[in-house]
Amino acid sequence: MFLAPDGDEVAIASAAAEFLADAMPIDRLHGADGGDMGAPLRQSLGEMGWFALALPENQGGSGLSAVEHVLFFREVGRQCGPVDVLAQSLAAMVATDDTMRAAILSGEAGVALAVNDGAGLRLLGSPDATYALHVSREQARLLSITDIVAPARPALDPATSMRVAEGAAQAPVAETTGEHVWRMGELGAAAMLVGIAEAALDLIVDYAKVRETFGRKIGAYQAVRHPCADMALRAEAARCQLWYAAAAIKEERGDAAVHLDAAKHLANQAAIANADTNIQLHGGIGVTDEHHAHLMLKHALVLGKLFGSKRTLLGRLVNSKVED
Repeated sequence: MFLAPDGDEVAIASAAAEFLADAMPIDRLHGADGGDMGAPLRQSLGEMGWFALALPENQGGSGLSAVEHVLFFREVGRQCGPVDVLAQSLAAMVATDDTMRAAILSGEAGVALAVNDGAGLRLLGSPDATYALHVSREQARLLSITDIVAPARPALDPATSMRVAEGAAQAPVAETTGEHVWRMGELGAAAMLVGIAEAALDLIVDYAKVRETFGRKIGAYQAVRHPCADMALRAEAARCQLWYAAAAIKEERGDAAVHLDAAKHLANQAAIANADTNIQLHGGIGVTDEHHAHLMLKHALVLGKLFGSKRTLLGRLVNSKVED
């Protein structure tokens, strides 16, 4: 990759797009129980090796890089894929036991993402998860949650179920120190957000080509064209910074963390703004439950809070320096 995917990287992105459009289409979120990554979908992803893309070969992975990681999760984002797809991939990087890692990679054992919630943990992901992954910049811990009482809570995002476990602190079954897992999580979340920004743009562009008012396609009006151009600009800026951050991590640049924070910030902005504009430009149909538009906005709002929110990212970037 030289600032843009090429060769085998394009082939991986195309394969991921085709597979996910069939196995995990955004249409599933209009069903009663279509949002979670249940065992069948998890095992299907595992069989294809998607959880193991950036894992070293000596640990049962594909031995690829951060570049392939973002290409896959960008396509996950376009389908509003659940957060635990990312948690599953990261958990394989934390597992130290070969049997545990194999169960995670195959999808036999599910992994939810754990975030702090007062004295307890908020678990994002499928209710049948065996483990929960708690990640900070300094360390990543894999917790067993089979014996934890965690009642379900209403979730803003239909793509990701939520439970709250009070007093869930316990000894981890596996842990690792350093920033690697956090960086791959931040990179994956940024890629999913870029995917949402692009999907929102595609949705309104397609609609503007067929919807007519006063005898003309709405895409002929500046009031629609100009916001679409702004959406394209935001998506392009976020996508380019994402490619650069992935390449910086792959090449182990000293300023990779700076480029990654910039990528996540631009992705947060692009996804939320594009999803919101998409709803506005669709008019009345854009606010209906049957349409995809609201799903993208809700998913973007959740992902925007994971692995770096606006205040945290800007606080880190304000005093950061990049290499020449």
